[in-house]
Parts: sequence; structure tokens; C-alpha cells
Amino acid sequence: MYPYIYIFDRQIGTYGLCMMVGFWLAGILALRKGKPLGLKMEDLVIVAAMTFGGTLVGGGLLYVFVTYPIDQIIEFIRQGDFRFLASGLVFYGGLVGGGLCALLGAKISKCSLSVLERSVVPFIPLGHAVGRIGCVMAGCCHGFEYDGPLALYYPHSLTGLSPDKGYFPVQPLESVLNVGICLFLLWYEKKMKRTFELLLLYLGLYSVSRFFLEMLRGDSIRGVWSGFSTSQYISIALLAVSVIGVVWCRKSAPKSEASA
Repeated sequence: MYPYIYIFDRQIGTYGLCMMVGFWLAGILALRKGKPLGLKMEDLVIVAAMTFGGTLVGGGLLYVFVTYPIDQIIEFIRQGDFRFLASGLVFYGGLVGGGLCALLGAKISKCSLSVLERSVVPFIPLGHAVGRIGCVMAGCCHGFEYDGPLALYYPHSLTGLSPDKGYFPVQPLESVLNVGICLFLLWYEKKMKRTFELLLLYLGLYSVSRFFLEMLRGDSIRGVWSGFSTSQYISIALLAVSVIGVVWCRKSAPKSEASA
């Protein structure tokens, strides 16, 4: 739609800007929520920095593997052309990469996982919701061709979309669903009694919504195998993990430190 804005004659990409705004918004709200639970700002900064780096690496790698065939990746590397590594991001790759690095950051800072979960997890979908607005502005992750109510038009798309065609507003819909997940997690957090229960609930809720949102997508970069996209396969796996994890947590996991 509008992939760039200009501030003092300086061109700024709206995709990256929305991603940064979403990340910082989630961090600020997490710190505000976590302070009464004992979360220190310096600990959150360490975890956030590790998470951000892991998100970029994980999201970028998954984008590469669902976009380019292996032989093309090998050819890029052989030619010493590594620009393909910065060509895009896939949320699920960023979620896995960021999550693993967040655990490492928590270990380095000696931050309580229970406190970190209660403080950060509810705001992950909120940050994601803001980031998806960047997809609207850039014209990526768009919906199928559609000329009904609320159809989106992309006069300046980075992905070469026709400015005369309308597309289903799948990115704004995902943002709305993510805000709903955020509100639900904030409500449920007051009732949770087991560590990791909130995280598993988030993974389950998002995986279900993402599975069906994939059916409304119209972009060609889907990594489709046997009728399902890469993200749908990951959604199925995450839903299974979340259901099994919740059952296991309720049976054997210790109570959350912050629930007393």
C-alpha cells in the first residue's frame, strides 16, 4: 500500500517500522506488568535483545527455505551473494528463533521463567498485530483477489500487486484476532496456576487462527505441499504440542511462582 514514509526527507520502510513499534510496545507493556512481579528492567533488556536477534534469524531462515529451492540457495552461496538472507521474514520462524533465544536470555539474566511468562506472553500477539500492519503497508502476506466490502488496494506494493485489483484484508483480520488473543491471555493470566500454561495456551490459540487464515491468503510464497502451506503444517504441530503440554502441565508441572 505505502511501503515507505518520509521523515525529514529520509525514506523509512513501513514494514520494519511497524515491526519495531510492535516489538517496543510489547516490551514496554511487559515491563509495566512485570515490575510488580519482580521483573527487573535490565533483565528484560537482555531477554528482549536476545529475542529480537533470534526472531530476525529464525524468521529470515524460514522465509529463505519456503521461498527458494535448495539448488538456488546453494548457487547464491557459491556466488557469494547473501542478499537473499535479508529478503523477508516468516512469523513462525521468528517465533521459534525468538523463543529459543529468550530462554537463553533468561538463563543469562537469571530471570524467573514464570515471571517472564506472565509479563511477556500476553503481549506477544499485540506486538504481532502491530507488525501485521506493516504487511498491509508493504503489500506482502496479502489475501486472495476480492472486490467486496473492506477490500484492500495496493497502489505501491513491493510485491508487484496490480493497483486495480482488490484483495481480501487478511492482514487486518489477523491483527484483530491477535488483539483478541492478547485480551484473552490477560484475563486468563490471573487464573493460571502452572508455569508454561499461558505460553502453551497462546501457541494453541494462534495456531488455530493461523491455520484458517492461511486459507484466505493469496500470495504465492506459501511453501505448499500436499494441499497445505508450510504455516499450516507448523500450526498443526504447534496445536498438538500445546494440547499435550497443557495436559502435562496440569498433571505434573509445579505451580507458577507468581501465582501465590
